[in-house]
Amino acid sequence: MGRLLLFLLLLVTAGSRAQVSSSFNELRNMQKADLRRNIGSDSSLFINAYGKNGINYLLPLYKAVYYEQILRKDTLGYYMDLSAALALVGDMRSINETRKLSQEKLSSGELQETRKLVDSLKAIVYDDARRYILSKTRNNRVVMINETADNPLHRVFTTSLLEEMYNQGFRYFATDLLNSNTRRSITKVDANAGYGIIEPNAGELVRKALELGFTLVAYEDTVRSHNVKQREYAQAETLAALVKKDPAAKILVHAGYSHVQEAALSDAFIPMAAYFRIIAGIDPLTINQANMSEGGTNSFEAEVYRQFIRKHPVNVPTVALLDNAPVDITGMILNDIYVIHPPVKFVNERPGWMALTGKKEIQVAAAYKSSFLVQAYFLKEYSDKTLSAAVPADQTYTSASNGLYYLYLRKGTYRIVFRDKNYALLGSKDIEVN
Repeated sequence: MGRLLLFLLLLVTAGSRAQVSSSFNELRNMQKADLRRNIGSDSSLFINAYGKNGINYLLPLYKAVYYEQILRKDTLGYYMDLSAALALVGDMRSINETRKLSQEKLSSGELQETRKLVDSLKAIVYDDARRYILSKTRNNRVVMINETADNPLHRVFTTSLLEEMYNQGFRYFATDLLNSNTRRSITKVDANAGYGIIEPNAGELVRKALELGFTLVAYEDTVRSHNVKQREYAQAETLAALVKKDPAAKILVHAGYSHVQEAALSDAFIPMAAYFRIIAGIDPLTINQANMSEGGTNSFEAEVYRQFIRKHPVNVPTVALLDNAPVDITGMILNDIYVIHPPVKFVNERPGWMALTGKKEIQVAAAYKSSFLVQAYFLKEYSDKTLSAAVPADQTYTSASNGLYYLYLRKGTYRIVFRDKNYALLGSKDIEVN
């Protein structure tokens, strides 16, 4: 109880309304001995979902709570890792609150700068982001779009572009979410394909790419001794080698955070996209969808976003244009196109953007009294032998006010798995989504 009260106090101090999910609070209320037992023999302070028996989607949350006092010494790192762990179980409500704790308070001068930026936008017009982007991608060989690890919306939006881009001739899908250490071609979605794709929406992004016929490209740097600039260069070199090997290649690159920036802000960090331009001699079309999403990637962007949405509300992913050119609301101007995502609207405790790619909302009743986490696996990917590495199409531990769980699924046959808050498998049932 003491840890929960401390957390809630921190939320209030940060100026939030402490609207974390009841399910996250339930985990935080667990007895320390129960948390320790669920963590098992893993004594590392690294927050991830790999346990000794394979993927355990609650493990990073157990560790974040159990080791909170130690991990929070690195405040920024702790809350960023916690947000990414919450993303694994689709807890956007808690993510929105946790993000605030990772962001520093702006000075009066910085606040004034955010207001100045937003107030300067007098003559902007809007276009649907997906329509605008697809009108530009057809004439480009290499397209790069970014994401943040704690906002699965970015993965869903990229998924919404895949089919039309394939029709435009794109045949390679490159992402740093994939495992670059494997020597085999990645042809299916599971933990072996890369830690980054065990988040269900990331898994669905890669599944869709495979189903359409894209060749997957893992390009993350594998040399651990490399510094930041060497890592960015190595990534760019791998992508440039692909273009050299296949001169007709059209490539969609889905990358994290600032990797897709086309210019460097300092000598300390030169982004992958900037290196790629030099090595490959190709100017990629770069799309930033992270900075103008709810919470941004830092406190400055979060404040710009808050003020912009208050004055210029949007209901769908949007591109702001001035004189027919995309506008970077944050004023950085490091990319070609800037997507403005609307604030999340919750429907039955799930983010409404889950329906962006046409998935159906499916209600699931808790089949067991101790049900906590509900997962939907494609039946063709499910077996007792491979479950430890399988990636669900969707999952949630948050139920709606009517006590039902809501999953977002596309057409297919699924096995619904019920787990308790100790991640014990309670049982399962099969459903068909038409």
